[in-house]
Amino acid sequence: MKIFLVISLFLFPFFLNASAFSLEPGLYHLEWAYGPNDNYKTIAGVVGDVDEVDGFYYLKNKIDDQSNDEVYIVINKGSGAVFFKHEEIEGGPTIGWANFQLNDKVILIDTPTTRNFYDNTDGDSDRDIKYKVGVKFSGNKKVKKTSEIAPIEILKNDVFKIDCSEYFKSNEKYGGKEKKNDPMEDYSSSVFLSNDGLCNSILNKNNKVEVLKGWMLFKRII
Repeated sequence: MKIFLVISLFLFPFFLNASAFSLEPGLYHLEWAYGPNDNYKTIAGVVGDVDEVDGFYYLKNKIDDQSNDEVYIVINKGSGAVFFKHEEIEGGPTIGWANFQLNDKVILIDTPTTRNFYDNTDGDSDRDIKYKVGVKFSGNKKVKKTSEIAPIEILKNDVFKIDCSEYFKSNEKYGGKEKKNDPMEDYSSSVFLSNDGLCNSILNKNNKVEVLKGWMLFKRII
């Protein structure tokens, strides 16, 4: 399982010395992009599109050609929560949420609470099942305190990026496993990793060059 140990005594002074937080509060959604920061292009299909109904946003099972890899981030001033969905090989997607702390340089994610997309759905139709983004649900959570580190680069006050190469370096430096894309590994407790998806996309040699050189783009949608 791809989870990362972090020494709290190291991180506490790091956050105290952080620069003034400059991202606008709101709800951010993940897109996949490539190219320079000032002239990037987005790639459809690498992550899921937004699902919005009457002003609310939902995690749904993508049963068409879209990816089930999806991440929403709810940002307050210096903290918030992340809601995510991972494509799984069997049994339907995994969904999860986690609290986090952040500044203008890094997101430090708590241990996620996760569940299978179809847990306790009472035989509902695939197309009827949805989870409202922003509502924390019950599920499984590891007892041991673990974290995931995501270095960020702010492009505008409502747009930021996560470079997957920097993500891998940061988590390896503070106790994470060597990066790999293993179809037999359980990635359910990692927000930014799934089998062949999210940051693991850049390790998949069968992907298009634009994907291999891509990065995570987060834009505020409300």
